[in-house]
Amino acid sequence: MALVQTLKSAGSRTFGDLAERYFNVLFTPLRQGQCRRVDVVFDRYDVQESIKESERVRRGSSRALEIQITNKHTPVPKQWGKFISNQSNKVNLSRFFCREWCSLGEYNLLPDQELVIGGGFEDPTDAVVVTRARTDPLAELRSDHEEADTRMILHAWHASSTKERIVIQSPDTDVAVLAIHAYQMIQCNKIWFKTGLKDKVRFVPVHLIAEKLGRSVCAAIPAFHALTGCDSTSGLFQIGKKKGWKVFVKYPSLHDSVSNLGSQIPPPALTVEVGEKFICSLYSTNKAGVTADDVRYWMFCQKHQRSESLPPTSNSLRQHIECANYQAYVWKHCLNATQQFLSPVSDGWKKVDGVLEPLLMSKDPAPQGLLELTTCKCTKSVCRRDDLCPCKAHEMPCTEACLCMNDESCQNPHKPVDVSPGSSEDELTDADV
Repeated sequence: MALVQTLKSAGSRTFGDLAERYFNVLFTPLRQGQCRRVDVVFDRYDVQESIKESERVRRGSSRALEIQITNKHTPVPKQWGKFISNQSNKVNLSRFFCREWCSLGEYNLLPDQELVIGGGFEDPTDAVVVTRARTDPLAELRSDHEEADTRMILHAWHASSTKERIVIQSPDTDVAVLAIHAYQMIQCNKIWFKTGLKDKVRFVPVHLIAEKLGRSVCAAIPAFHALTGCDSTSGLFQIGKKKGWKVFVKYPSLHDSVSNLGSQIPPPALTVEVGEKFICSLYSTNKAGVTADDVRYWMFCQKHQRSESLPPTSNSLRQHIECANYQAYVWKHCLNATQQFLSPVSDGWKKVDGVLEPLLMSKDPAPQGLLELTTCKCTKSVCRRDDLCPCKAHEMPCTEACLCMNDESCQNPHKPVDVSPGSSEDELTDADV
Protein backbone atom coordinates (compact mmCIF):
# COMPACT_ATOMS: atom_id res chain seq x y z
CA MET A 1 0.00 0.00 0.00
CA ALA A 2 3.05 2.30 -0.03
CA LEU A 3 2.29 3.38 -3.62
CA VAL A 4 -1.36 4.03 -2.76
CA GLN A 5 -0.44 6.01 0.35
CA THR A 6 2.01 8.08 -1.70
CA LEU A 7 -0.15 8.90 -4.74
CA LYS A 8 -3.48 8.92 -2.84
CA SER A 9 -6.53 9.19 -5.10
CA ALA A 10 -4.55 11.09 -7.77
CA GLY A 11 -7.61 13.19 -8.62
CA SER A 12 -9.52 10.17 -9.99
CA ARG A 13 -13.30 10.16 -9.98
CA THR A 14 -13.84 6.42 -10.30
CA PHE A 15 -11.87 3.39 -9.14
CA GLY A 16 -11.42 2.38 -12.78
CA ASP A 17 -9.61 5.67 -13.48
CA LEU A 18 -7.58 5.19 -10.30
CA ALA A 19 -6.47 1.70 -11.34
CA GLU A 20 -5.35 3.03 -14.74
CA ARG A 21 -3.39 5.89 -13.17
CA TYR A 22 -1.55 3.54 -10.83
CA PHE A 23 -0.94 1.07 -13.65
CA ASN A 24 0.65 3.83 -15.75
CA VAL A 25 3.04 4.54 -12.87
CA LEU A 26 3.97 0.85 -12.68
CA PHE A 27 4.16 0.56 -16.48
CA THR A 28 6.52 3.54 -16.92
CA PRO A 29 9.82 1.56 -16.53
CA LEU A 30 8.55 -1.00 -19.05
CA ARG A 31 7.38 1.64 -21.51
CA GLN A 32 10.70 3.49 -21.32
CA GLY A 33 12.64 0.29 -21.97
CA GLN A 34 14.38 0.40 -18.59
CA CYS A 35 13.44 -3.18 -17.72
CA ARG A 36 11.47 -6.22 -18.85
CA ARG A 37 9.82 -7.20 -15.58
CA VAL A 38 7.95 -5.30 -12.86
CA ASP A 39 6.82 -6.92 -9.58
CA VAL A 40 4.06 -5.56 -7.33
CA VAL A 41 3.38 -7.00 -3.88
CA PHE A 42 0.69 -6.35 -1.27
CA ASP A 43 0.43 -6.56 2.51
CA ARG A 44 -1.97 -9.02 4.09
CA TYR A 45 -4.66 -7.91 6.54
CA ASP A 46 -6.21 -11.28 7.39
CA VAL A 47 -3.54 -12.52 9.82
CA GLN A 48 -5.21 -13.27 13.15
CA GLU A 49 -2.23 -12.49 15.41
CA SER A 50 -0.30 -9.72 13.68
CA ILE A 51 2.60 -8.03 15.44
CA LYS A 52 1.88 -4.94 13.31
CA GLU A 53 -1.70 -4.60 14.54
CA SER A 54 -0.90 -2.22 17.40
CA GLU A 55 1.19 -0.05 15.05
CA ARG A 56 -1.71 0.15 12.61
CA VAL A 57 -4.01 1.17 15.44
CA ARG A 58 -1.49 3.81 16.54
CA ARG A 59 -1.34 5.21 13.02
CA GLY A 60 -5.08 5.74 13.12
CA SER A 61 -7.03 2.76 11.84
CA SER A 62 -10.42 4.17 10.91
CA ARG A 63 -13.89 2.79 11.36
CA ALA A 64 -15.05 4.51 8.21
CA LEU A 65 -17.82 2.84 6.26
CA GLU A 66 -16.64 -0.11 4.18
CA ILE A 67 -17.03 0.47 0.45
CA GLN A 68 -17.59 -2.45 -1.90
CA ILE A 69 -15.90 -1.77 -5.24
CA THR A 70 -18.36 -3.56 -7.51
CA ASN A 71 -16.93 -2.36 -10.83
CA LYS A 72 -14.64 0.26 -12.38
CA HIS A 73 -17.42 2.87 -12.31
CA THR A 74 -17.67 2.90 -8.51
CA PRO A 75 -16.91 6.52 -7.44
CA VAL A 76 -13.81 7.25 -5.37
CA PRO A 77 -14.79 8.69 -1.95
CA LYS A 78 -13.86 12.30 -1.34
CA GLN A 79 -12.51 11.58 2.14
CA TRP A 80 -9.67 9.43 0.85
CA GLY A 81 -7.73 9.44 4.13
CA LYS A 82 -10.59 7.91 6.07
CA PHE A 83 -11.31 5.42 3.30
CA ILE A 84 -7.77 4.07 3.06
CA SER A 85 -7.32 3.85 6.84
CA ASN A 86 -10.04 1.19 7.02
CA GLN A 87 -8.45 -2.26 6.64
CA SER A 88 -11.51 -3.73 4.93
CA ASN A 89 -11.29 -1.01 2.30
CA LYS A 90 -7.60 -1.78 1.80
CA VAL A 91 -8.45 -5.43 1.15
CA ASN A 92 -11.23 -4.52 -1.31
CA LEU A 93 -8.98 -2.03 -3.09
CA SER A 94 -6.13 -4.54 -3.38
CA ARG A 95 -8.42 -7.15 -4.93
CA PHE A 96 -9.85 -4.63 -7.39
CA PHE A 97 -6.38 -3.42 -8.43
CA CYS A 98 -5.17 -6.98 -8.98
CA ARG A 99 -8.11 -7.77 -11.27
CA GLU A 100 -7.77 -4.54 -13.23
CA TRP A 101 -3.99 -4.68 -13.55
CA CYS A 102 -4.15 -8.21 -14.87
CA SER A 103 -6.56 -7.05 -17.59
CA LEU A 104 -4.57 -3.90 -18.37
CA GLY A 105 -1.34 -5.89 -18.45
CA GLU A 106 -2.70 -8.46 -20.89
CA TYR A 107 -3.66 -5.63 -23.25
CA ASN A 108 -0.69 -3.25 -22.87
CA LEU A 109 2.37 -5.42 -22.28
CA LEU A 110 4.73 -6.25 -25.13
CA PRO A 111 5.57 -9.92 -25.84
CA ASP A 112 8.86 -9.81 -23.91
CA GLN A 113 7.50 -7.94 -20.85
CA GLU A 114 6.16 -9.33 -17.57
CA LEU A 115 4.09 -8.00 -14.68
CA VAL A 116 4.29 -10.14 -11.55
CA ILE A 117 1.71 -9.58 -8.79
CA GLY A 118 1.98 -11.16 -5.34
CA GLY A 119 -0.83 -11.02 -2.78
CA GLY A 120 -3.87 -8.79 -3.04
CA PHE A 121 -6.10 -11.52 -4.51
CA GLU A 122 -9.06 -13.33 -2.94
CA ASP A 123 -6.45 -15.80 -1.73
CA PRO A 124 -3.66 -13.48 -0.49
CA THR A 125 -1.06 -16.23 -0.89
CA ASP A 126 -1.51 -16.29 -4.69
CA ALA A 127 0.97 -14.86 -7.17
CA VAL A 128 0.55 -14.49 -10.93
CA VAL A 129 2.65 -13.48 -13.92
CA VAL A 130 0.92 -11.30 -16.51
CA THR A 131 2.17 -11.32 -20.09
CA ARG A 132 0.69 -10.31 -23.42
CA ALA A 133 -2.88 -11.68 -23.62
CA ARG A 134 -2.56 -14.09 -20.67
CA THR A 135 -2.27 -14.39 -16.88
CA ASP A 136 -0.76 -17.50 -15.31
CA PRO A 137 -0.30 -18.59 -11.68
CA LEU A 138 3.28 -18.45 -10.41
CA ALA A 139 3.70 -21.33 -7.96
CA GLU A 140 7.27 -20.38 -6.98
CA LEU A 141 6.04 -17.11 -5.45
CA ARG A 142 2.92 -18.44 -3.75
CA SER A 143 3.58 -17.17 -0.23
CA ASP A 144 1.98 -16.67 3.18
CA HIS A 145 4.08 -13.60 4.07
CA GLU A 146 2.11 -10.99 5.99
CA GLU A 147 4.30 -8.02 5.11
CA ALA A 148 5.03 -6.70 1.66
CA ASP A 149 8.48 -5.82 3.07
CA THR A 150 9.60 -9.45 3.19
CA ARG A 151 7.65 -10.48 0.10
CA MET A 152 9.52 -7.88 -1.95
CA ILE A 153 12.80 -9.56 -1.05
CA LEU A 154 11.35 -12.95 -2.00
CA HIS A 155 10.35 -11.56 -5.41
CA ALA A 156 13.78 -10.00 -5.84
CA TRP A 157 15.38 -13.39 -5.16
CA HIS A 158 13.11 -15.02 -7.75
CA ALA A 159 13.88 -12.33 -10.35
CA SER A 160 17.64 -12.68 -9.77
CA SER A 161 17.59 -16.09 -11.49
CA THR A 162 17.14 -14.33 -14.85
CA LYS A 163 18.01 -10.69 -14.15
CA GLU A 164 21.41 -9.18 -13.34
CA ARG A 165 20.15 -5.82 -12.05
CA ILE A 166 17.24 -5.32 -9.64
CA VAL A 167 15.64 -2.09 -8.38
CA ILE A 168 13.59 -2.31 -5.17
CA GLN A 169 11.31 0.67 -4.65
CA SER A 170 9.93 1.52 -1.19
CA PRO A 171 9.79 4.43 1.27
CA ASP A 172 10.36 2.01 4.18
CA THR A 173 13.70 1.73 6.00
CA ASP A 174 12.83 -1.88 6.91
CA VAL A 175 13.01 -2.84 3.22
CA ALA A 176 16.42 -1.22 2.80
CA VAL A 177 17.71 -3.13 5.82
CA LEU A 178 16.32 -6.41 4.45
CA ALA A 179 17.85 -5.77 1.03
CA ILE A 180 21.29 -5.26 2.56
CA HIS A 181 20.88 -8.38 4.72
CA ALA A 182 19.74 -10.60 1.84
CA TYR A 183 22.08 -9.29 -0.88
CA GLN A 184 24.57 -12.15 -0.63
CA MET A 185 21.76 -14.73 -0.66
CA ILE A 186 19.98 -13.16 -3.62
CA GLN A 187 23.19 -13.45 -5.66
CA CYS A 188 22.47 -10.61 -8.04
CA ASN A 189 25.20 -8.43 -9.55
CA LYS A 190 23.54 -5.14 -8.62
CA ILE A 191 20.64 -4.23 -6.36
CA TRP A 192 19.47 -0.64 -6.13
CA PHE A 193 17.06 0.72 -3.54
CA LYS A 194 14.84 3.47 -4.95
CA THR A 195 13.18 5.83 -2.48
CA GLY A 196 11.91 9.41 -2.28
CA LEU A 197 9.43 11.44 -4.33
CA LYS A 198 9.60 13.83 -7.28
CA ASP A 199 12.86 15.80 -7.22
CA LYS A 200 14.03 13.96 -4.09
CA VAL A 201 14.13 10.49 -5.67
CA ARG A 202 17.41 8.74 -5.01
CA PHE A 203 18.93 5.36 -5.84
CA VAL A 204 20.92 3.70 -3.06
CA PRO A 205 23.49 1.09 -4.21
CA VAL A 206 22.68 -1.86 -1.95
CA HIS A 207 25.39 -4.02 -3.52
CA LEU A 208 28.13 -1.51 -2.70
CA ILE A 209 26.87 -1.01 0.86
CA ALA A 210 26.69 -4.75 1.50
CA GLU A 211 30.21 -5.29 0.15
CA LYS A 212 31.54 -2.42 2.25
CA LEU A 213 29.92 -3.63 5.47
CA GLY A 214 30.96 -7.25 5.07
CA ARG A 215 29.12 -10.49 5.72
CA SER A 216 29.16 -10.33 9.52
CA VAL A 217 27.51 -6.90 9.69
CA CYS A 218 24.97 -7.79 6.98
CA ALA A 219 24.05 -10.93 8.92
CA ALA A 220 23.49 -8.92 12.11
CA ILE A 221 21.80 -5.84 10.67
CA PRO A 222 18.18 -7.13 11.01
CA ALA A 223 18.77 -7.81 14.72
CA PHE A 224 20.38 -4.39 15.17
CA HIS A 225 17.45 -2.67 13.45
CA ALA A 226 14.87 -4.53 15.52
CA LEU A 227 16.71 -3.85 18.80
CA THR A 228 17.05 -0.13 18.19
CA GLY A 229 13.46 0.35 17.01
CA CYS A 230 11.35 -0.38 13.93
CA ASP A 231 7.64 -0.51 12.99
CA SER A 232 6.91 -3.35 15.41
CA THR A 233 9.39 -2.62 18.21
CA SER A 234 9.89 0.51 20.28
CA GLY A 235 12.94 2.75 20.13
CA LEU A 236 15.14 3.72 23.04
CA PHE A 237 14.50 7.19 24.48
CA GLN A 238 17.20 9.65 23.37
CA ILE A 239 19.19 6.78 21.83
CA GLY A 240 18.91 7.12 18.07
CA LYS A 241 19.99 4.82 15.27
CA LYS A 242 23.11 6.88 14.66
CA LYS A 243 24.47 6.44 18.17
CA GLY A 244 23.60 2.75 18.20
CA TRP A 245 25.26 2.22 14.83
CA LYS A 246 28.49 3.89 15.97
CA VAL A 247 28.75 1.54 18.94
CA PHE A 248 27.80 -1.47 16.82
CA VAL A 249 30.45 -0.95 14.13
CA LYS A 250 33.09 0.08 16.68
CA TYR A 251 33.13 -3.35 18.34
CA PRO A 252 33.37 -6.19 15.78
CA SER A 253 32.98 -8.70 18.60
CA LEU A 254 29.33 -7.66 18.80
CA HIS A 255 28.53 -8.66 15.23
CA ASP A 256 28.39 -12.44 15.60
CA SER A 257 26.77 -12.21 19.02
CA VAL A 258 24.01 -9.82 17.96
CA SER A 259 23.42 -11.77 14.72
CA ASN A 260 22.21 -14.71 16.84
CA LEU A 261 19.12 -12.67 17.67
CA GLY A 262 16.32 -13.98 15.48
CA SER A 263 17.84 -17.42 15.04
CA GLN A 264 15.19 -19.20 17.10
CA ILE A 265 12.02 -18.58 19.11
CA PRO A 266 12.14 -18.07 22.04
CA PRO A 267 15.68 -16.64 22.25
CA PRO A 268 18.23 -18.58 24.34
CA ALA A 269 19.32 -17.03 27.64
CA LEU A 270 22.75 -16.24 26.19
CA THR A 271 21.20 -14.32 23.29
CA VAL A 272 19.09 -12.26 25.70
CA GLU A 273 22.19 -11.56 27.79
CA VAL A 274 24.14 -10.36 24.75
CA GLY A 275 21.24 -8.13 23.69
CA GLU A 276 21.11 -6.61 27.18
CA LYS A 277 24.86 -5.94 27.16
CA PHE A 278 24.60 -4.23 23.78
CA ILE A 279 21.75 -1.97 24.92
CA CYS A 280 23.65 -1.14 28.13
CA SER A 281 26.73 -0.16 26.09
CA LEU A 282 24.63 2.57 24.44
CA TYR A 283 24.10 4.29 27.79
CA SER A 284 27.43 4.05 29.62
CA THR A 285 30.81 2.39 29.99
CA ASN A 286 31.35 -1.10 31.37
CA LYS A 287 32.12 0.22 34.84
CA ALA A 288 28.41 0.90 35.32
CA GLY A 289 27.63 -2.82 35.01
CA VAL A 290 26.43 -5.26 32.36
CA THR A 291 22.75 -5.48 33.32
CA ALA A 292 20.16 -2.81 32.69
CA ASP A 293 19.30 -2.66 36.40
CA ASP A 294 22.98 -1.96 37.27
CA VAL A 295 23.32 0.75 34.61
CA ARG A 296 20.01 2.28 35.60
CA TYR A 297 21.07 2.52 39.26
CA TRP A 298 24.54 3.87 38.37
CA MET A 299 23.16 6.58 36.08
CA PHE A 300 20.60 7.63 38.68
CA CYS A 301 23.23 7.92 41.42
CA GLN A 302 26.18 9.33 39.47
CA LYS A 303 24.56 11.40 36.74
CA HIS A 304 21.29 12.32 38.46
CA GLN A 305 19.36 11.51 35.30
CA ARG A 306 15.62 11.93 34.99
CA SER A 307 13.70 8.67 35.02
CA GLU A 308 12.79 8.88 31.32
CA SER A 309 16.50 9.20 30.41
CA LEU A 310 17.41 6.00 32.25
CA PRO A 311 17.59 2.65 30.45
CA PRO A 312 14.66 0.28 30.94
CA THR A 313 14.76 -2.21 33.78
CA SER A 314 16.23 -5.65 33.08
CA ASN A 315 12.76 -7.17 33.16
CA SER A 316 11.32 -4.62 30.74
CA LEU A 317 14.35 -4.89 28.47
CA ARG A 318 13.91 -8.67 28.29
CA GLN A 319 10.42 -8.19 26.86
CA HIS A 320 11.83 -5.74 24.32
CA ILE A 321 14.55 -8.21 23.32
CA GLU A 322 11.97 -10.96 22.87
CA CYS A 323 9.92 -8.65 20.62
CA ALA A 324 13.03 -7.79 18.60
CA ASN A 325 13.97 -11.47 18.40
CA TYR A 326 10.57 -12.39 16.95
CA GLN A 327 10.72 -9.60 14.37
CA ALA A 328 14.30 -10.47 13.41
CA TYR A 329 13.24 -14.12 13.04
CA VAL A 330 10.52 -13.09 10.57
CA TRP A 331 12.97 -10.98 8.59
CA LYS A 332 15.65 -13.67 8.48
CA HIS A 333 13.15 -16.06 6.89
CA CYS A 334 12.19 -13.62 4.14
CA LEU A 335 13.38 -16.02 1.42
CA ASN A 336 11.10 -18.81 2.68
CA ALA A 337 7.87 -18.62 0.69
CA THR A 338 6.00 -20.43 3.46
CA GLN A 339 6.71 -19.21 6.98
CA GLN A 340 3.92 -20.45 9.33
CA PHE A 341 5.36 -18.97 12.52
CA LEU A 342 4.19 -19.82 16.01
CA SER A 343 2.00 -17.36 17.90
CA PRO A 344 3.97 -14.35 19.22
CA VAL A 345 1.91 -14.39 22.43
CA SER A 346 4.29 -14.92 25.40
CA ASP A 347 7.26 -14.11 23.16
CA GLY A 348 7.24 -10.39 23.89
CA TRP A 349 3.59 -9.76 23.03
CA LYS A 350 0.25 -10.01 24.79
CA LYS A 351 -3.34 -9.86 23.61
CA VAL A 352 -5.46 -6.91 24.72
CA ASP A 353 -9.06 -6.86 23.44
CA GLY A 354 -8.07 -9.20 20.63
CA VAL A 355 -5.14 -7.00 19.49
CA LEU A 356 -1.49 -7.91 19.96
CA GLU A 357 0.48 -5.34 21.96
CA PRO A 358 4.10 -5.40 23.14
CA LEU A 359 4.45 -6.75 26.68
CA LEU A 360 6.18 -3.93 28.56
CA MET A 361 7.04 -5.85 31.72
CA SER A 362 6.13 -8.98 33.63
CA LYS A 363 6.71 -7.52 37.10
CA ASP A 364 5.12 -4.65 39.00
CA PRO A 365 6.60 -1.27 38.02
CA ALA A 366 7.42 -0.60 41.70
CA PRO A 367 6.99 -2.26 45.10
CA GLN A 368 3.32 -2.71 45.99
CA GLY A 369 3.60 -0.37 48.99
CA LEU A 370 4.88 2.42 46.76
CA LEU A 371 2.20 1.79 44.15
CA GLU A 372 -0.47 2.24 46.76
CA LEU A 373 0.87 5.75 47.46
CA THR A 374 0.56 6.82 43.81
CA THR A 375 -2.33 9.23 43.33
CA CYS A 376 -3.63 11.49 40.60
CA LYS A 377 -5.07 14.98 40.61
CA CYS A 378 -7.40 14.63 37.64
CA THR A 379 -10.55 16.73 37.44
CA LYS A 380 -11.50 17.94 33.96
CA SER A 381 -9.61 15.17 32.16
CA VAL A 382 -11.45 12.53 34.28
CA CYS A 383 -8.40 10.25 34.11
CA ARG A 384 -8.52 9.74 30.33
CA ARG A 385 -5.02 11.02 29.48
CA ASP A 386 -1.80 9.17 30.23
CA ASP A 387 0.18 12.41 30.42
CA LEU A 388 -2.08 13.79 33.16
CA CYS A 389 -3.13 10.70 35.10
CA PRO A 390 -0.14 8.84 36.60
CA CYS A 391 -2.43 6.04 37.71
CA LYS A 392 -3.59 5.30 34.15
CA ALA A 393 -0.09 5.79 32.74
CA HIS A 394 1.25 3.08 35.09
CA GLU A 395 -1.74 0.81 34.45
CA MET A 396 -2.92 1.18 38.06
CA PRO A 397 -6.43 1.79 39.37
CA CYS A 398 -7.35 5.11 40.92
CA THR A 399 -8.20 5.04 44.63
CA GLU A 400 -10.14 7.16 47.09
CA ALA A 401 -6.87 8.99 47.82
CA CYS A 402 -6.95 10.43 44.29
CA LEU A 403 -8.68 13.71 43.59
CA CYS A 404 -11.17 11.86 41.39
CA MET A 405 -11.86 9.48 44.31
CA ASN A 406 -12.37 6.70 41.75
CA ASP A 407 -16.03 7.73 41.43
CA GLU A 408 -18.36 7.13 38.49
CA SER A 409 -16.83 9.95 36.44
CA CYS A 410 -13.35 8.36 36.52
CA GLN A 411 -12.45 7.06 33.03
CA ASN A 412 -9.39 5.07 34.13
CA PRO A 413 -9.92 1.61 32.57
CA HIS A 414 -7.85 -0.06 35.29
CA LYS A 415 -10.22 -0.85 38.11
CA PRO A 416 -9.42 -2.27 41.55
CA VAL A 417 -10.16 -5.96 42.02
CA ASP A 418 -12.80 -6.76 44.61
CA VAL A 419 -11.37 -9.41 46.90
CA SER A 420 -13.91 -9.02 49.69
CA PRO A 421 -15.55 -12.18 51.07
CA GLY A 422 -18.82 -11.31 49.36
CA SER A 423 -17.32 -10.69 45.94
CA SER A 424 -18.82 -12.22 42.82
CA GLU A 425 -15.74 -14.38 42.37
CA ASP A 426 -16.37 -16.05 45.71
CA GLU A 427 -20.03 -16.47 44.86
CA LEU A 428 -19.18 -18.19 41.59
CA THR A 429 -16.78 -20.49 43.37
CA ASP A 430 -19.41 -21.41 45.92
CA ALA A 431 -21.94 -22.02 43.18
CA ASP A 432 -19.55 -24.32 41.38
CA VAL A 433 -19.02 -26.31 44.53
